[in-house]
Amino acid sequence: MDLMIKNKWVSLGGSSTVKDMEGKDVFFVKGRIFSFTRKKFIQDMDGNLKFVVRNKFWRLFQRKAFVIDANGETVATVRRKIFSLHDHYFVYSSLGDLQIRGNILCYDYHITLNGEEIGHIARKISLRDSFVLTIDDKYDAATFVALVIAIDNITDRRQSDNSSSSYSSSSSSN
Repeated sequence: MDLMIKNKWVSLGGSSTVKDMEGKDVFFVKGRIFSFTRKKFIQDMDGNLKFVVRNKFWRLFQRKAFVIDANGETVATVRRKIFSLHDHYFVYSSLGDLQIRGNILCYDYHITLNGEEIGHIARKISLRDSFVLTIDDKYDAATFVALVIAIDNITDRRQSDNSSSSYSSSSSSN
């Protein structure tokens, strides 16, 4: 199954659309306008909540995001490897040893489960974040959409932290 995940052009909370490759809407991702943890809600097209994705609030050295199901249970924790030349994520869930490994440019990710490749995430170069998720049909697509949103949240937070730290260091040196 191939899905296209695109951020909306104008969205205060960071909402996205998820479409199949024929352009049919599959899921909708709605973001909160004010959220310290970048909380996002993944819904099917009937408006049923599938997952909530949010970043870890306190993040001294670790970048983490949580995937929470509609019942409020944490079903996955996504953690970015701290010291890595490549974008590398560990996913702690009931699925098993799930890892998402990116290349050095962070535009190509391989999803492995217990050492076997089961999917792929390709970040598209555009003015807004967009991804193509390829996942085997035997897996729940909404779960992997939530993992892509979690990685995007972590990446956005990291870039935001880096830009604010470079701004504060440049303003303090003036």
